[in-house]
Amino acid sequence: MELDILLRGQSNAYLMVGNEFGGAGGRTLVTEVERLLGFDGRADQVHLLANTYTPGEKTISGETAFVGDWVGKGTDSAWQVLPPEQELLTYITRHAHPLATETAILWLHSEYDTWRDRDLTATEWESAVRADAGWVRQALGKDAAHSPYAFVSAIPFRDASDTVTEAIRQGMEDLAADPSFNALVGAHALDVDMNYTFPHEVRRGEYGLAHMSRQDTVQTALRLARALAEKWAVYARPGSPVALAGGDIDATGPCVVSATAQDARTLLVGVAQDHSAGFAPLDAQAAEGIGWTVRTWRRVISADRVEVLAPDRLRIHFAADLPADGVLCYGYGHRRLAPDNQPGEGNGIYDRDGMPLWAPANYVRITPAPSLARVAAPARTAMRFLGAATAPVARTGGQAPGLAEAIAAAQDAGPSGFAFRAPP
Repeated sequence: MELDILLRGQSNAYLMVGNEFGGAGGRTLVTEVERLLGFDGRADQVHLLANTYTPGEKTISGETAFVGDWVGKGTDSAWQVLPPEQELLTYITRHAHPLATETAILWLHSEYDTWRDRDLTATEWESAVRADAGWVRQALGKDAAHSPYAFVSAIPFRDASDTVTEAIRQGMEDLAADPSFNALVGAHALDVDMNYTFPHEVRRGEYGLAHMSRQDTVQTALRLARALAEKWAVYARPGSPVALAGGDIDATGPCVVSATAQDARTLLVGVAQDHSAGFAPLDAQAAEGIGWTVRTWRRVISADRVEVLAPDRLRIHFAADLPADGVLCYGYGHRRLAPDNQPGEGNGIYDRDGMPLWAPANYVRITPAPSLARVAAPARTAMRFLGAATAPVARTGGQAPGLAEAIAAAQDAGPSGFAFRAPP
């Protein structure tokens, strides 16, 4: 059994596999998917495919937007293949792998789209991705059922547009909710440091810049691995973690499903857990309400306190009275879960397996009438389409759980199925 993961994107996709971090993110992704599925790395393998170096067949192109650089509209308003997209398609055709039962397209590409085109909408972005999928799947020779798209939800990016960041997240969730397209949002990444700088960059040593840290890449890989392993549950070997869980592992994380006003400054927030017993203890930033806002078109009110009331309920207090027309947001736009120039790792709200809480793109409507009734979780199938994923690791203060161990393992492990051509 062989399964492929085709990595595409710009510089943060490169950092998953590049020499700067020794390919820690990519190696973690491969080894963790294999572990969860019970693959031995020999008879049963997962391959990560990427190329940033070979002219004419790169799958990763730095400083490029998907809409505008990879694809663009012609005079007939139809989407057209532009040079970076053609390089991706050329790579696929030149390196055909017919032994792969499935090829997942791993999409870590939102940075320049959120920064460059301030008018990009979810509908426009989604249309472009659907066109891309048609070309990619034709080049692979695989139908949608055997070539899932795995999105990393649009990452926080310095100076990006909030509305475009949310639009791309919404487009990803829309595609993930369409069974005929076959996609998943495999990782949310609000709790990142974003403090790596390449030698040519001027701003150095700051958090919240343009590029993921080593820890960020490993954390993202761990979440993606769980999402992909569940997606490929049919291939899990007997006795593997996925098989023992009946093909339904904890791969989405807790999701915000409702918000109800308790008083003028307090909301009761309903949460659907995904096979978790509840929440882990909050770190200081999470307990102080980092990332939670109530918004109208003219006002933004930030939270100042979060309490865990039950496995499916949070109480969130805000710094001012809430407007009647406000909506609840968590991690809105390009902001990380961190104060300016401070670390983001570990600042999320996590369940007991270490998976981060997330909220649907744009907002959650607030119900004005008080209600203390427990919130029923939505159907598991719906949650799977939209959920984030992360590895089941223990929380440690100040750092996303388990990262030190995962980084060490990535450095020690051999390149199991790791087909990446790095720059010299």
